[in-house]
Amino acid sequence: MLRGMALLEIARFFLPKKAVFTPTRNYNDYSFMQTGDIDGDGAEEIIVGYLWRKQPFVMILKNIKNRWYRISTIKGIGYDIHSINLAPTSSSKISKKDIIIKWVKNQEGLETNVFTWKLGKLYKLEEETKYCRSEEMSAHPESLHPIKIYRVGGVQWGYINDKGEIVIPPQYDYGEPFQENGLAVVNINELYGVIDSSGAYVIPPQYSYIGEFSEGRTQVRDGKETKMIDEKGNVLFVTNGDIFPMNNNRAPFSIVDEENGWKYGYIDREGNVVIPPQYRYARSFEEGKAVVEKMDGGYSIIDTEGNIISDLNYAFVGGIGEGLLSFQETLGEKYGYIDFSGNIIIPVQFDTAEEFQDGRAVVSIQQDSDFHYGLIDRNGKYIISPQYNYIRILGENRIGLGLPVDENNSVWSDSKYAIGDLDGNILTDFIYYDLTDYNKGYASANDGLMTFFINRESKKVDSLPAVEGNGSLNFEGNIIGGSIDYRIIYLDRDGNVIWHEENSLQLNDQYRVQEKKYAPNKYYLVYYPEIIGMKDEVTSIEVNERLRKMSKAEGINKDEIMDSTYYGDYIVTFFKNALIGIELNGYSYTFGAAHGMPSKVYAHINLETGDFYELKDLFKKNSNYVEILSEIIREQIIKEGEDSYVWLDSYQGIRPNQSFYITDTALHIYFDPYEIAPYAAGFPTFEIPFEDIMNIIDTEGDFWRNIQNY
Repeated sequence: MLRGMALLEIARFFLPKKAVFTPTRNYNDYSFMQTGDIDGDGAEEIIVGYLWRKQPFVMILKNIKNRWYRISTIKGIGYDIHSINLAPTSSSKISKKDIIIKWVKNQEGLETNVFTWKLGKLYKLEEETKYCRSEEMSAHPESLHPIKIYRVGGVQWGYINDKGEIVIPPQYDYGEPFQENGLAVVNINELYGVIDSSGAYVIPPQYSYIGEFSEGRTQVRDGKETKMIDEKGNVLFVTNGDIFPMNNNRAPFSIVDEENGWKYGYIDREGNVVIPPQYRYARSFEEGKAVVEKMDGGYSIIDTEGNIISDLNYAFVGGIGEGLLSFQETLGEKYGYIDFSGNIIIPVQFDTAEEFQDGRAVVSIQQDSDFHYGLIDRNGKYIISPQYNYIRILGENRIGLGLPVDENNSVWSDSKYAIGDLDGNILTDFIYYDLTDYNKGYASANDGLMTFFINRESKKVDSLPAVEGNGSLNFEGNIIGGSIDYRIIYLDRDGNVIWHEENSLQLNDQYRVQEKKYAPNKYYLVYYPEIIGMKDEVTSIEVNERLRKMSKAEGINKDEIMDSTYYGDYIVTFFKNALIGIELNGYSYTFGAAHGMPSKVYAHINLETGDFYELKDLFKKNSNYVEILSEIIREQIIKEGEDSYVWLDSYQGIRPNQSFYITDTALHIYFDPYEIAPYAAGFPTFEIPFEDIMNIIDTEGDFWRNIQNY
């Protein structure tokens, strides 16, 4: 009997257009397929589960005279398939097996059906069997969820179960959610690895990047090389360019050619080069087709073997998009849509043109500096005329239509959304923010005060939890997870909090840093520290008031319509003796800008006296520390050479009050973005070990004595 990829290719041949296999717990175990003799003739049939038009199905494939045929299809119950199994439940023939399917009926339960083959047809068993009962049990196995714990020096990530119990203790610098294959990517010391649900390393931390697994494969970055690996960490392919996610058993990859620059081709799951590098750019395969850009100009649509389906001689061609591809006749000009043969179906007329989804595409028309978004059908007819700040296709026949919160400043303004359908009907007023895509009948939204679920009728679901604050919620197996006001939260279906993130830290028996929150409106949010335990009450008030102001937790009107957002937070970076170091960081984003602007300042505080130390307090008087530190940093920049982001001509040395922070063994001097380097360099930081500057450090000063725990 066929196995593995050969079996998969047979199943794919019979899969309806846009259908996806299910259940897919692990791509490698082909959990959506079973093989067995269901009709008693001694030959094995193939039983395949899939989702099509949001409905679960199971099809039976049979080999008759060396050709495969679909001999039966079962339309399922609910919205997904939990499992497909074969067992001899109703026949005395040992070889003959019945099909046992567990449908995911709703969020709370499963329903089991048993089907048997007799008299040339498939029949559902109506009588009660040990398999055929409505099972009021969890529709999802218990899963693990990432959490973030605050400690001196930063944060650590671990994982909890559905009850909020810590299963994998916090130990990682970052932890991603577990993927469908039961693996999670984690980071330690700026290196990424992969763990399983026990916390054991499947792939030790060794890569500078690990992508999300797709079809059992992912791409990793190792020095100047990109590699494709499997779920055990085996390296299957290496290139000096890039590798993109696997789709349709094909992954685009590139090589860097010294003469011709970047060239793109395709590899399969085993790492074989199936289409050699020959394109200027290559998109992922969709339904067995991909768009590639030719080296000499123009585009082609190719099949999975690299055969040309059609040549498209246009300046730009977009993705497959349900058979209609966006295109430009001249770069920088208007967009229209063509078919696979290059025939113009919708003439150029749009200033932006997104891919078709569910028979619709979001397009826009520019007027002055404003883009007005509309929705068209496959003929180019407007279902919704271009009049909105943005339109999002949310899935399940729903769309979000955005209007600017500030009507007088539509470009530099946030959007507030109404829910509509793909036929152009508007179902609500413009009352929602932060809409997520619909998933099994629900989407997350907020109204600026509360975050909650809405149903396909666009109404708030009172039977599901609502949380104070702005963000989004989502179903995570048996529980609900979310990010609310930039804090992780997990709840049960009744709204009881299982776990929530809080940046409060007990430093010792005396001192505690308590998280405080300043959120005057939807666009301005600051978490700032309050230090508890200082003996002198007046000093405590003064210190905490200064920290609040340094954190920018003041001065915003509750009803102010803002053209930007601001988020502030903090990290306790140092604590020893009576000295605490706190990083106060922020991020400001102006609507419509290319990127936001980060900021950070450090407070180094003596908790006994309330003194805030400056850079000069670390050094002897008349030590000439500015010139000495400036020269040390200049030497570091020169030593880095071409690897340095810093504009050496822009570096003019440090200021007497230069930004800095301390660790146990070193002084760290840093500069703001754009100050001496491009934005991408972040905060250029230079580490200067204390042992290298001991001759100028004031070893009798309070600052140094607290650093060294004297």
